[in-house]
Amino acid sequence: MKKIIAGLWILALIAPIWLTAQTADDSVPPPHIRLKAGIDTHRINLRWAVDEPLAWQKANKIGFTLKRYTLIRDGKLLPQAEEKDLGTFLPAPADAWKTMIDSNNNAAIVAQSLFGDSFEVEMGNQKPDAVEGIMNKSQELDQRFSFALMAADLDYTVACLAGWGYTDTAVQKGEKYLYVVALDSANNTNQLAVAKGQAMASLDDWEALPAPLGFIGIFQDKTVTLAWEYLQLRDFYTTYYIERSEDGKNFQPLSNLPVMNMNDKTDKPASGMLYVDSLMQNDKTYSYRLRGKTIFGEYGPYSNVVSGAGKKALEAAPRITAANIGKDGNIRLDWDFPQTAEKDLASFELIYSESDRDGSYKTLRDNIPVTDRTVTVSSQSPSNYFKIRAVGKDGASRESFAVLVQPDDNTPPAIPKELNGKIDSLGVVRLQWDADTDRDLAGYHVFRGVEKGEELVRLTPQAITVPQFTDTVQLQNLNSKVYYYVTAIDKRENQSNPSEILELTKPDIIKPEAPVFSGYKLGSDTIQLSWTKAYGDSIAIHRLYRQSLDDKDTAWKLIYEVKDVQPDYTYIDRNVTANHRYKYYLQAIKRNGLASDRSQEITLQCIDLRAASVISHLIGNADRSKRLIALSWTVKSGAAVSEIVVYRRKAGERAALWGTLNGAQNFLEDKEVQTGTTYTYLLKAMLKSDQPTKTETITVDY
Repeated sequence: MKKIIAGLWILALIAPIWLTAQTADDSVPPPHIRLKAGIDTHRINLRWAVDEPLAWQKANKIGFTLKRYTLIRDGKLLPQAEEKDLGTFLPAPADAWKTMIDSNNNAAIVAQSLFGDSFEVEMGNQKPDAVEGIMNKSQELDQRFSFALMAADLDYTVACLAGWGYTDTAVQKGEKYLYVVALDSANNTNQLAVAKGQAMASLDDWEALPAPLGFIGIFQDKTVTLAWEYLQLRDFYTTYYIERSEDGKNFQPLSNLPVMNMNDKTDKPASGMLYVDSLMQNDKTYSYRLRGKTIFGEYGPYSNVVSGAGKKALEAAPRITAANIGKDGNIRLDWDFPQTAEKDLASFELIYSESDRDGSYKTLRDNIPVTDRTVTVSSQSPSNYFKIRAVGKDGASRESFAVLVQPDDNTPPAIPKELNGKIDSLGVVRLQWDADTDRDLAGYHVFRGVEKGEELVRLTPQAITVPQFTDTVQLQNLNSKVYYYVTAIDKRENQSNPSEILELTKPDIIKPEAPVFSGYKLGSDTIQLSWTKAYGDSIAIHRLYRQSLDDKDTAWKLIYEVKDVQPDYTYIDRNVTANHRYKYYLQAIKRNGLASDRSQEITLQCIDLRAASVISHLIGNADRSKRLIALSWTVKSGAAVSEIVVYRRKAGERAALWGTLNGAQNFLEDKEVQTGTTYTYLLKAMLKSDQPTKTETITVDY
């Protein structure tokens, strides 16, 4: 095969659209067949390519299978997709390329990429080792891959000959197809892993190709810069062809080679395209138009026509040499301009701006004679930026550097008025005031304080130009109010006196502190609680809640609420049962309804200290036949008796512990008795609640 000789244009082309799937980071996606479908009025064109060089090279030897699945017909989803095998595709044999490569550079590139023993790209009229030379030969596979896909994008016929394209004409309106391209499994003996490519298409989705957007031309000295929108139509067109006309009617292509975007990147796509063309002469009208070409070889409609003529740039520019303010306040400007260049001038102009920003200048004097070098004007504002513009006979112009002229000014602006504002629930402060109408106003400064009477601090590093300001305050801080004032400042740094101070109240979103229990007293059937009020001036209510731990209903209940603000509070809970346990907590409520967290809970129990009568019907009997004294008694029903303690006393002696019985026992037998002796027995029930009980006594003669 012949060696590929390429001009500079081919090396400047970006990688084809198929390469956009590769990423610049360290994660390399698996090889994938990228499939695109182009819909015509009566056919569907398909283009595919493998997106990784080594897999691409191997896939070309394996071949591709193309299948079509009919999914929808007449607007209805088919119960089962209809499959059709559209064929197996391999690059045409080398002999089939010979008739094309002499007349078709794209065919030569693809053929050399597929069949050449080596792949070498040379620069036209350049030394092989030039700095502008081609890619390093060590990257030969990448060269084959990139240039082959690029050439296939430029020529759909070549792409089909390479086995990377197909036109499906057996299609009908009302049907929707899914096309699937995969490696030929019958020929994939080494099991090369390449993901399938898929694309949906339907004749019903056909739309006419769009014309290029935003086509403009900027004409300068023997050059024109053409620009148009690229990003919106990137999925339609990969190349453009530009045509030029010298009479506005007969257009000729600038070149047989296309224009492609060299600045498009995956992570940062280019939004527009530029092309610079040289003009043979100035002052002659040239017209341009362009159209795009798809990867399927279809041309879109022409763009609008842009026309214009090159203009010779002025060689000299004015230079302002003096700017003086007279006693009357008027300003005199002097400038230089070469007399030898006056022949190219139409006039001078004086232009003025208050800010020297681009686009802010306006014409103050025009048609100043080309022989004049001075002009006098009145001051237009506190800061005057002046330029002298030289206007050429052909309409071209050049401007001097700007000079700043500022008349004396020691008068501050008026004090800002009607300052008002509001703080929302997120702490955002929005201030506004009446706009100042002074012509030399530079802006405003905003000041803030958090305590009444303190010195306010400036919030604006630079003057703001609108009579409004947004600030943020911390609603959780202890101060409940914020203070603001505003000053106006002119362009000479003269500052007005402060406006009236604006006092704003912050929304209260801070929960109050909980009250604190300070003491308690327990009675036999009452519990007295004391506490200290919650901190804060906006506390409106104190509430006391109780939970019974020994009753069936264990829900928390509000038992007391007080609205009077006092330093300390006392409450006696009389709705309690002796020997039952109760838990209490306090809560404070602000005027806006915000409630504090619960206070620390306290558990209390009132104990009945009165002695309870538990043992009754105490009977004693001296049984001399059995030589014992038997006692029996009754325990009060429901009494939780843990044990019964029994003491015995002989006549004339002190009582001593006889024994301890369990709480359920209701009799005893004393066998250690002597005839003729009197015994006194004392029985005391011990309750589980520790409540005192009465001691029951009985005397028995034996």
